Amino acid sequence: MELSVNGRQRRAAQAVKNEPRAEKQPAGTGAAPKRTGSDKADWSQAALAFLREMDRQSMEEERKRLEAKRQKNGELEMLSKSLDVMEKCRKIASRIIKGDKVPPQDEQFLMEADPEGYKLALACRVPKEKPKEWESVLEEEEEDGSGRETAESMESAEAAESAGETTEC
Repeated sequence: MELSVNGRQRRAAQAVKNEPRAEKQPAGTGAAPKRTGSDKADWSQAALAFLREMDRQSMEEERKRLEAKRQKNGELEMLSKSLDVMEKCRKIASRIIKGDKVPPQDEQFLMEADPEGYKLALACRVPKEKPKEWESVLEEEEEDGSGRETAESMESAEAAESAGETTEC
């Protein structure tokens, strides 16, 4: 194996050239030496642009997650309202099927919210000698303090009907 003295000499000369530049600066400035090449600045700008792009992408992903979460909450709220309407319709329909008397506004609500369920309840009605007279399911809701409007209930019932939900006897 051959050792080259020239290679060692070149490296030593380069090290000596770089040392005096660092020593020539005044002792208290603490500033980094400026180089004639702009490689470091170019790399810094490229790195900064890359980091900004990564930050923008992460912010966009977070915004999408939050939007999806809000949409899920809206869907859950809509499904909850639809479930409330379906529960009221079920109570009214079961009272009609048993042959009991329900208030006219309950019958009207059932007819509007679930027309097929209303028809089915009338078809499956079993007559009673002494039918029980029920208070309105809708009034119970208002007394509990939730006070939802029937228009909102009908909208959620229409959404449920459009989803293909039906009641069978």
